[in-house]
Amino acid sequence: MRKVVGLLILIAFISSCATAVPLPSVADVDAAWHLRQATLKPVTSWQVRGRLALRAADQGWHATLNWERSGERHRLDFTGPLGRGHLRLVQDEHGAELQDAEQRIWRAGNAETLLYRATGWRVPLDGLNYWIVGLAAPESVSNQQLDAQGRLKRLAQSGWDIQFLEYTHYGSFDLPSKLYITRQGGRVEGNPAADEAIEVRLSIERWTFKQ
Repeated sequence: MRKVVGLLILIAFISSCATAVPLPSVADVDAAWHLRQATLKPVTSWQVRGRLALRAADQGWHATLNWERSGERHRLDFTGPLGRGHLRLVQDEHGAELQDAEQRIWRAGNAETLLYRATGWRVPLDGLNYWIVGLAAPESVSNQQLDAQGRLKRLAQSGWDIQFLEYTHYGSFDLPSKLYITRQGGRVEGNPAADEAIEVRLSIERWTFKQ
C-alpha cells in the first residue's frame, strides 16, 4: 500500500503540461484502483477540449467538443456536427437545453435524451461524464479490467463497451486521453430508441481544472 501511495504522490508533482510518459507497474493493482477512485470522485469542476467521432451503420459525424462542468451544471459545445456548425447543450438540476447555430432551442429533462431527439445520435453522456475521468458510473458494472497501474483498461456498463486506449498526465492527474466506446445494438433498459449498433471515439486534447 505504501508503494501505491508513494506512486500517486509522485504523480501529483508532475508538471501541469500533458505528457504520455508510461508509468511502472504497481505492486497492488486493486489498492491503486481504490485510491484512484477516492482521488477522482471529488473532482467535479473541469473543462475538457477534444475531438468526438460517431458512427452507426453507414453514417457518421465528427465534432470538436468543449465540455465545461461545474458541479451538477454541464455545458457542452459541439462544433461541426451534421453540418450545423455549432450546438450548445446545457444541463443542470432543472433539466437540459440545446441550442443550434440558428438559435433554435430544444428542452428535455436529460441531456443525452435531448441530444438524441435533436440530432438522431445516441451519445452516452450520462456514462461519459464518469468514463472521461477514468471512473465507472455509479451503477451496475457488467465487467471491468484494470491495467498494470490500477487504472481502468476496459469496462462494460449499461450496454456499452468502453476501452481506455491511452492515459496522459494532466496537472496532478493521470487521466484517459483516448476512449473507444461501442454498443452492439439491441434493447437497452431505459433507452427505448437505442437499438442500432454505434461506435464513439473520443480524443482529449486539453484538461483545465477549476478551484
